[in-house]
Amino acid sequence: MESVYTTVCKARLSIADIDRQYYQSHQLTLAQQSTETIRKSMMRLVAYIYNANEALTLRKQQWNVDQPELIEQSIDNEIKLWIDLGQPNFKRIKKACKLSKKVIVYTYNQAHSDGWWNKNKNKLNHFENLSVYAINADEIDKLSNKRMHLNCTLQDGDLQINNGEMHLVIERQKLK
Repeated sequence: MESVYTTVCKARLSIADIDRQYYQSHQLTLAQQSTETIRKSMMRLVAYIYNANEALTLRKQQWNVDQPELIEQSIDNEIKLWIDLGQPNFKRIKKACKLSKKVIVYTYNQAHSDGWWNKNKNKLNHFENLSVYAINADEIDKLSNKRMHLNCTLQDGDLQINNGEMHLVIERQKLK
């Protein structure tokens, strides 16, 4: 059996979300398993930035596939927001839509996500509490570091991330 190890990264996010009038700083700890790509780990940050609030949390156990990548729960543990990344299967999305008030899927690998969306869009359009976005984040892995300080500005759906050395613009396209 192949061993799975985890790389732990710390991220300090300064978020200026002009679209939602949200201006806060957040400290996050990311656990990237050896079985996942840097891009997926960094996409967790991107999804967090787009939806940041005091109640939003990253998945506690990366190996527990029954949990969303990010979750927001009420004080009585009701799921208010379920966020998944990539191309989750229809059964998973259906389950999420039943358990949560709002579900968001962020696809980020255009080579795979276009086919996934075309195959599933007719079924997914039936869920009123589901939003699906395609994210152009081809260079997001270049920002990855064990200790990150990222200045993030959201305006008109686009995300600008600056780490002091590099500036990226990440575009989001609403599919549903």
